[in-house]
Amino acid sequence: MEHQLPILAKDTGPNPMRAALSLLPTGRIRAHTAILCVLLHFGSCALAQSAPVSPDQPWHGAGEQRIEAEGKNFRESKFSTDPAKNYSLAELIDLGETHNPERQLAWERARAQAAALGVARSELFPTLAVAALSQTSRQETYLGTRYYRQTFQGALDLNYTVFDFGARTGRIDAAKAEVLVANFDFNDTHRRVIYEVEQAYYQILNASGQEDAARASLSNAQGVQQSAQERLNNGLATLPDVLEARSATAQAEYELQTALGAEETAKGDLATALGTSPTATIHTETLKELPTPDSMVDSVDLAINRAFAQRPDLTRLVAEIRSSNAKTKETRAAFSPSLAVNVNPVAQSLYGLQQTLPWGHTAGLTGGLSLCLNWTVFDGGAR
Repeated sequence: MEHQLPILAKDTGPNPMRAALSLLPTGRIRAHTAILCVLLHFGSCALAQSAPVSPDQPWHGAGEQRIEAEGKNFRESKFSTDPAKNYSLAELIDLGETHNPERQLAWERARAQAAALGVARSELFPTLAVAALSQTSRQETYLGTRYYRQTFQGALDLNYTVFDFGARTGRIDAAKAEVLVANFDFNDTHRRVIYEVEQAYYQILNASGQEDAARASLSNAQGVQQSAQERLNNGLATLPDVLEARSATAQAEYELQTALGAEETAKGDLATALGTSPTATIHTETLKELPTPDSMVDSVDLAINRAFAQRPDLTRLVAEIRSSNAKTKETRAAFSPSLAVNVNPVAQSLYGLQQTLPWGHTAGLTGGLSLCLNWTVFDGGAR
């Protein structure tokens, strides 16, 4: 009869955990194991990121408080305006074009895109790498003598793509179009800054005029209310007349507060367009100081035609179309082969010494020239 012997693990020494578990009954061992698994599960859930319980609750991540703390510590440098000066529209536009952060951002994007065009054009030139290597080795030969060797090598590696059926040309054309897009976007940023400054400026003037009119209306309403109250006291008016006068006064006060609120909002918009603090004090020219034109010089049709010719956002769309066409040309070049040449000359100088022989030296020029033709015949439809 054949007996199967149990396979015993090799005992490497006393184990406290094994000794403790051996003293417990089998049922208690299983209970402790289940409790340990539950604790490990809840610990992993606590360390992992949990999603919100319902879609109507915001999701607050673990690093949100650190981001908020960094945002509170961040203080952006802003220029200050002269609170005792009345700025004209031209001066406000100049301040906006100088200090508005969107203009700086658009300028940096234009510079980055110009650099990207330089990177794309660099693919038309070969790549040359220079390497210098030096080493000393000491080896034991089979016959027991020792051999010393000192090596110096200088290598050049020249890579050049001869033709690629328009892939580089497509990338260069796309980069040129992207440069035009960045330039038009930069000019359009100036246009938007000018428009925002002008809009906020004329909103301030409009709110200022509305404020003057509301104050005059409130003064008249208060006079009418006082007159109605005096006539009521003398028996010449009725109570509904006084109530109607009070209603007109309340309406005039509401219109005044509305005009004041609109003026403060317009001043905040102007400060934002200028790139300064929204709480900055900015005084503009009054309506009395502005000249009023006698008539419109251009018609509406001429203004529309001039807008189509001068608006950078419309020309930017044309440049984006050019960029898309160039990228299509680059993508189509992936169906064609590409030929690259590699030249790798290596100049080496070897010095050797063996105990039974004098110093030896040899030098030479090695290397290679290779042409590489790459053509993807089948890729499962990826292209």
